[in-house]
Amino acid sequence: MQAPVKKQPAPAPEQQVPSPQAALPPASDSNEAIDYAKKFSGKAGLYAKNLKTGQIISFNADQIFATASTHKLVVALAVYKYIYPEVPVDKKREYDQLIKKMMVISDNPAFYELLTEIEQRKPAALTQVLQDLNLTKTRIHSDEAFNKYNYHSVTTPQEMAIIMETIYNEQYLGKEMSAILKEELAKTIYKEEIPRHMSDNKVMHKVGQLPDGVLNDVGVVDDGKDQILISAFSKTQESPDYASDFLAKLAAKAYDGLRTK
Repeated sequence: MQAPVKKQPAPAPEQQVPSPQAALPPASDSNEAIDYAKKFSGKAGLYAKNLKTGQIISFNADQIFATASTHKLVVALAVYKYIYPEVPVDKKREYDQLIKKMMVISDNPAFYELLTEIEQRKPAALTQVLQDLNLTKTRIHSDEAFNKYNYHSVTTPQEMAIIMETIYNEQYLGKEMSAILKEELAKTIYKEEIPRHMSDNKVMHKVGQLPDGVLNDVGVVDDGKDQILISAFSKTQESPDYASDFLAKLAAKAYDGLRTK
């Protein structure tokens, strides 16, 4: 169980960045992925989108799930957007290394070190990112979430997909910071979920796992023709291997259902 955290203060009003455009109707052959998701032993959610055509596949996409380590994406956004510009060069280098550890090896000490920096320098930064992206259900390191859901960080498959798409389209942070995150997410040491059945396609993604059966993965698959955003979340009482196999196959089915034939 995570330790209680301080309540985040309300942020000052800021100009919002437009959210990713609304998707087109579901892909015509999306039923295979949805049917597969329905067979999961536990709770599963999926939001997948072809970033070129706008077509989507969605299943339990607005349901609440624990973020597990996918919340590190929000911390990275908060640091780069609201803290990084105001610190000296040596501190910037320190933040770069901590964020790299979070993205590549999902390092928890780096996560907590950056949380401390946020709390000391700009406590409203996490909340501000959520407001900027119009995320109404996501809560990061929140007592409110813990009291309601028994997890300090929660989201939905669709809202975490928005976070990943925000990184991918490079508008929110700008090209330089976005390129850093994208490169690090492509170099993660974790290859078992979204990337497993993607052959030689480029994959940038962030996985998250908790010991109580939570396993999530969110990322973008680039086959040179299409860019497919996949956000897959799960919780089960089955083994971790069961959940991993499920997410890998679900991601493959979502990719096949959305790619240009």
